[in-house]
Amino acid sequence: MKNLLPMIVLLAFGLSNVISAQDNQDAISLSLNQAIDYAMENAYSKISAEYDVEAAQKQKWETIAMGLPQVDGSAGYNHSLDLPVSLLPVEILPPDNWPDGAKPGDKVPVSFATAYDANFKIAISQLIFDGSYLVGLKASKVFLKLTEEQKEKAEIEIRTMVFQAYYIAITAQENVATFERSLEVNKKTLAETQAYYDNGFREEMDVAQVELMVSNGESRLLEVKRSYDVAMAALKYSIGMDFEQHIQLSDNMETLIESAAIYNTTNTEFDLSTNIDFRLAESSEESQRLFMKNEQSQYLPKIYGSYSYNKSVYGDDVNVFGQEWYPSQFVGVNITMPIFTSGKRSAKVKQEKLKYLKAQNEKVMVSENLKKEFLTAKTNLATTREQYTNSLKNKNLANRIYEVTLTKFNNGLAGSTELSQNEGQYVDAEVGYVQAVLRMLQAHIEYQKVISKL
Repeated sequence: MKNLLPMIVLLAFGLSNVISAQDNQDAISLSLNQAIDYAMENAYSKISAEYDVEAAQKQKWETIAMGLPQVDGSAGYNHSLDLPVSLLPVEILPPDNWPDGAKPGDKVPVSFATAYDANFKIAISQLIFDGSYLVGLKASKVFLKLTEEQKEKAEIEIRTMVFQAYYIAITAQENVATFERSLEVNKKTLAETQAYYDNGFREEMDVAQVELMVSNGESRLLEVKRSYDVAMAALKYSIGMDFEQHIQLSDNMETLIESAAIYNTTNTEFDLSTNIDFRLAESSEESQRLFMKNEQSQYLPKIYGSYSYNKSVYGDDVNVFGQEWYPSQFVGVNITMPIFTSGKRSAKVKQEKLKYLKAQNEKVMVSENLKKEFLTAKTNLATTREQYTNSLKNKNLANRIYEVTLTKFNNGLAGSTELSQNEGQYVDAEVGYVQAVLRMLQAHIEYQKVISKL
């Protein structure tokens, strides 16, 4: 049993390495640009937006087809179980055919129907004039444009979400690396302190203090690892990837920092016409104007042309199709004209006019809000850049202080309490630096989004 236990441990360790290696082998390496490209193909909201555009294209053709010829066909075969009859004066019959007891002025049942009949019909209708149809053609184009712009907005939101998720995952990964490095140093310091204590060169309190640092480091490492797992799950969801798929982030924080830190904002002009929210507001305004025009067009007449061709056959045998068929044809024009609706149509027109005025007001509101967002985003980016610069300086200073204190502690010139305080200060500075990086990257994305560069 004593010989078997080490073998089990070695086998378990080897199996763990094999599984870990297999996971790494199956993992997909993703840069930020690759994550965005993947999302543009697989993100759930992108797929839904494409369905909406396709449906809008079909709806546009549906509107166009309303003004093209409409052809309908019908056919029927009937068996009259009881023939319909009519009551006619008996005088229409020869006297020899009068029913028994009949006298002048009586009514007799007479049937003009046959037991079987069949028919088929082809009808053609053509719209000649309808004011709402002309408006509908324009509205269908505007609706398609609006749907395409909504798809564009969905793509912008997807890219924003992927940027945010990737940044959070990268910074979470950096936090894990920071706490792993800190824990490794603390464990090494604990081993050295324990050795000094065993040889009588350290106090027991020093060992306990360093043990506490290790314990705190292990707890915080578990916490940031969980945060990293959540961040990776959010990234997978944002790009439309299965949660079971393993991924590795190929970009690093330094590369992302450089792209945001050197971005020039001084010469950037804000052009409302390029912003997707403003263009959506313009399309909504135009759409509402056409709704108003459509209600106004209901005052105009509607003119349709029609043609129908019909053939019928009659007989008293089941198979009537060999009998003579009798054709009939009709051609005509139908006109409908609203005359009086007790103010109903006028009320509808006024409702749509109010909605149109509301859409105009909302476009102005969107434009003013976008100007505010531009100034806010520009200010936030400048502020977060300054915070990033300060946090980088603080991190470097805290690192130098901690390294000096650690050297002094190892040489017996500093106490464990001072080491613990400076180690906590160093870790806080590292975490603050990563948070400052994340805020700057997020501000950079919001700025690019508002100026339509995302």
